[in-house]
Amino acid sequence: LLGLVTPYLQGVALDDFIGTGDAAGLGRIVLIMLGFYFASAFIQFIAAWIMAVISQRMLKKLRTDLFGHLQKLSLHYFDSNQAGDLMSRLTNDIDAVNRAISQNITQLIGNLLTVVGVVVAMVVLNIWLTLAAMVVIPIMFIVTMQIAKRSRKYFREVQSATGDLNAVMEENLAGIRAVKIFRQNKTAVAQFKERNVKVRDLNIKAMTISALLPPLMGIMSNMDLAVIVAVGGWLAVAGLGGVTVGLIATFNGYVQRFTQPLRSLADLYNSLQSALAGAERVFAVMD
Repeated sequence: LLGLVTPYLQGVALDDFIGTGDAAGLGRIVLIMLGFYFASAFIQFIAAWIMAVISQRMLKKLRTDLFGHLQKLSLHYFDSNQAGDLMSRLTNDIDAVNRAISQNITQLIGNLLTVVGVVVAMVVLNIWLTLAAMVVIPIMFIVTMQIAKRSRKYFREVQSATGDLNAVMEENLAGIRAVKIFRQNKTAVAQFKERNVKVRDLNIKAMTISALLPPLMGIMSNMDLAVIVAVGGWLAVAGLGGVTVGLIATFNGYVQRFTQPLRSLADLYNSLQSALAGAERVFAVMD
């Protein structure tokens, strides 16, 4: 909410103080804007600290539950599942969930609230400029969903392949005496290389698909700014809808506030998809 005030104040500064040459009024509104910026930064810090505490408590419980559940499973389950893969679920997969929760949940919630707040603020200020700003949004949504669908598939395969890689390492190190006695060193290295290459290739595919999203979102957000300037400029010149230079500047600020969370959500998809894939593997054991 604090972040939504500053674009409005920028528009007021342009129309009421810069346009009229009121230096004292401009100084006051700049100080007010600085106050909002500092308050917003402080609240973000508090939110990050709270989420760190909550996420670590939750992950502690998740690790305890998963390890305790493994103790209750039958010997048949361990015969058909590699120990290294199960260890990977306790470490790598839960770490992926950790990264998503501790770093991304606050950003995700904050971004969603920002998007809703910006839309409400724009509708209140000018409905025509709001409609112009919304033109690009459906395209952004469709592109995001299509790329996320494809990257999720590869991130799921990455987590599985990492489990296989850890299984090879665990089995080799646990049975290193037998490996040396029977001179299976080259075979062990060959198995490791095969799985290591698979993890590398799957990661490249997943990250390449995910890397498409930020630049595409950047292009579309710049298109949105161009639409606002074009439509707002036409309305201002025509004297329609009460559009002023300050209002156009305010809407440009709001569009940036609107597209920034969408771009941030695109960046979050990498870790969120990885976390979802990790969570699936953790709860597969629990199930």
